[in-house]
Amino acid sequence: MLGLRTLPLKYRLPLIHGGLEAIALTRMGAWPKTDDLSPGRLLVSGFLTESLGIGRAGRMTADALEAAGYAVERHDMRPAFKHIIDQKAVLPGENGGVWLIHANAPEVLVMLMAHDPSQWSRRYRIGYWAWETPKAPAQWARMAKWLHEIWVPSTFVRDALIVAFEAQGQTGLSERVRVMPHPLLSGAAPDRARFGLQDHRCEALSLFDIKSSPARKNPWAAIEAWLAAFPEPTDKAALTLKVSGIDAATEMHLTNLIGGRDDIRLYTERLSDADMDRFMVSFDILLSLHRSEGFGLSLLEAMAAGVAVVATDWSGNTDFLKADNGYPVPYDLIPLNDPDGAYSAVKRERAQYWAEPDVQAAAHLLRELVYDPGIHTEKARVARLTPAVLNRAWAREALDDMPFNAWLS
Repeated sequence: MLGLRTLPLKYRLPLIHGGLEAIALTRMGAWPKTDDLSPGRLLVSGFLTESLGIGRAGRMTADALEAAGYAVERHDMRPAFKHIIDQKAVLPGENGGVWLIHANAPEVLVMLMAHDPSQWSRRYRIGYWAWETPKAPAQWARMAKWLHEIWVPSTFVRDALIVAFEAQGQTGLSERVRVMPHPLLSGAAPDRARFGLQDHRCEALSLFDIKSSPARKNPWAAIEAWLAAFPEPTDKAALTLKVSGIDAATEMHLTNLIGGRDDIRLYTERLSDADMDRFMVSFDILLSLHRSEGFGLSLLEAMAAGVAVVATDWSGNTDFLKADNGYPVPYDLIPLNDPDGAYSAVKRERAQYWAEPDVQAAAHLLRELVYDPGIHTEKARVARLTPAVLNRAWAREALDDMPFNAWLS
């Protein structure tokens, strides 16, 4: 296992996912072919104790369901990964009710494999999936038939799943997909002093996690846009690059691009969820020149605090980032190319592409915001209202109309 973990993602992910599917093929013959569901409790499984983005999103889903008045039983799915072979993982409660698995298709497969079907065959099963290219993997289409619903955070992800289902001749599965934006129920208070930010200048932030594919997050473009906006350092503005999980090669590359500029800093301190929330809303600008996002939760969190969001006008964030509440950046579409990241195993085909943001357009927006901050006043007001609009999907009256309620007691 240790040897597998040292392999680059482009080799490791196909080996892991291929191995899981191979094992699953020996099990699926015994899985239920028809529904014999029974009422019971609402169980939400996820990486609920972890600081991963998907773990945070799972906690937000459970919080939103509880806020709507549902009794939620939370279940950490990480221990089940030890039981893929022996099937001795244990689900809380009786075999019935609703089981919402807040994880992508490969992890849902692990959950079904690690638990004997006698524990889940009578549960109404919902997956919560996210994907960041225009066509989801074929394996996801094969996994979807074991779920009654698939919740996704954006229309972009919905469309990516439908394209995958159609490519596999499974168009009927599209009816199972439901857009459920990530719920944002509360916001954090800024603390500029805690993070070394100056009140007299405009502070901009760009953030990315190495595990989320640097090619997709595209931090190099953020630096390029900043240098184009401010060829010489100015005491009116500074850029912070928050990098999680940085390695030596990436740090050296970013340092070389920064070129000794004292108005650009790398911030690599590991922050708790609470501190990360405070950190992000302490800035004046969030700059995200991503090539693709399944949703863009950090963008929405920044908007909730009135932070000016300058972001690529493509993929999941276009559901909520508009010209009246933020600063969409124009782009060109280019073939997907992620040589070493999580999308390196995606098949090269015309259906797979992502965005190349216009760096000069982003630079123009940055200059406007730094030298005329008053232009953001009205947009900030609208931005703060945006989460409440998305949260309507999680209101009790909206949830009451959904079919999973038939299997709750």
